[in-house]
Amino acid sequence: MVDIQLAKSKMENEEGMNHLWIQLHPEDLLQISEIKIQLPKGIYRSKNLNGLIENEQGHIITDASGQDMIIEIFTQDAIPCGEMTIVVSLLTSEAAVHQDISIQVVPEEEMDTAEINQHVVERVKALSNTSPTQDDDEDDSNFVYIQPKILEQRISRLEKNYRIDYGY
Repeated sequence: MVDIQLAKSKMENEEGMNHLWIQLHPEDLLQISEIKIQLPKGIYRSKNLNGLIENEQGHIITDASGQDMIIEIFTQDAIPCGEMTIVVSLLTSEAAVHQDISIQVVPEEEMDTAEINQHVVERVKALSNTSPTQDDDEDDSNFVYIQPKILEQRISRLEKNYRIDYGY
């Protein structure tokens, strides 16, 4: 019913990042469901990169069409090394199905031996290459565009006249 894959077999214990790919099969879904992700202590996640709706509890809302979702997981501070378990639950009004996936948390020196799952990497790349187009009928009010401030150096008339440039 739920397939879960990690982009890398290992994750760095300090400032580490990985991607979790969750795939739902449409033939197994008959109704709207929620995906709940329980992470080990010290591992955090971003909102799903697919733009699916998340409720107040942080559960991802899915429909009966069967969807996939990419979740970026990361560490903010150093956490203990070792094998940890991520629990992904598919919650429906009738049942709850839980699936575990193990992740090995290691120091930076051991990351060069991590196995890379190219299927997940390609899915993340494909997702990051898609961008909203102007032809979409959807309301663009969810997007916030922030114009960066441009700092300009203002010099007074007196400073211009009496400034000494030492040429450092």
